[in-house]
Amino acid sequence: MGNLVVDSCHSRWVFDAARRRFRRIPKGPGLEPVMAHMTEWRPYAELHLDPDSDSFVVVLNEAGTRMLRSWRHRGGVCPQCGAARTEELAVTAVTAAEAPA
Repeated sequence: MGNLVVDSCHSRWVFDAARRRFRRIPKGPGLEPVMAHMTEWRPYAELHLDPDSDSFVVVLNEAGTRMLRSWRHRGGVCPQCGAARTEELAVTAVTAAEAPA
């Protein structure tokens, strides 16, 4: 099972479903991921991707009382942030973000 990568307007989210953990890579002014600010791996209990609204929810604990909610960034003109471009990212940068610790 590989990692799932989800782009929001402000971050690239990498989910390691096999180990139930995720990390975020904040994006800079041009919407490019800033690898130097990548978070550590953090555990999560569930991930809910809503195909109708492009929202997603990361449930952080088994009780479901701690959650993070965001929206997937779309190419073209994103309805969430208004950005009119998408970024290009080298395969090596994505691989480095996905690498298990």
